[in-house]
Amino acid sequence: MTGQRHIAGRYYPTCHPGWGAFGEELFFYTSRYYPLTEAFLRRLAARPDFSMSGYRAERLSEAQRAAMAAVLSHPPSRESGRAVAALVEAVIAGKSGVSDGLVQRFPPRPGRRSPALCSGHRRARHCTDAGALDPLFAMAQRLGMAVAVRDHHVELDLHRLAEHLDSENPAIRNNLQQCVLDLHNAGYRLRHHPHLTHAEARRIGEEGAV
Repeated sequence: MTGQRHIAGRYYPTCHPGWGAFGEELFFYTSRYYPLTEAFLRRLAARPDFSMSGYRAERLSEAQRAAMAAVLSHPPSRESGRAVAALVEAVIAGKSGVSDGLVQRFPPRPGRRSPALCSGHRRARHCTDAGALDPLFAMAQRLGMAVAVRDHHVELDLHRLAEHLDSENPAIRNNLQQCVLDLHNAGYRLRHHPHLTHAEARRIGEEGAV
């Protein structure tokens, strides 16, 4: 591990980079754009019925938060995806415990204090290499999605993105998921821009647009 995450005086192991922004939303907060994470988990866990409706990260009990951190410290997989889904569903149901099976497979690993790295959210690297944008632009053109990039934010209609992340086409799902993770790792952040048009995207896209 390269650092820890800090919440309310406790330190937790860092999230595996493969989870990208999805890990932050599951662990730190839950925004109104959770359908992106929901779609990612549905495919990862092979749970088409999975729903995050009603989940809030701040409702995690101490035991659940430790378990969530332990699971998220592993790379995304069918098994870790199902473990995350089980924790989310427990929170939605108002439960505070964690199953013995989950704890045995993903034992909590308390993080050590590391002042330089324990500030909560991981800071974006703000890299200037636009290489992470090219695959997104290519996918957006293929799918007819308008995208604009400015101030290191990727502006697009996140509801449309969520629909494509839940596509029946595995190539579209996998490629878009990788695009989102690559953007996160490059320091870009997604920003919801309802009903963004291609004309508006070209007008406001200071770092590129389609």
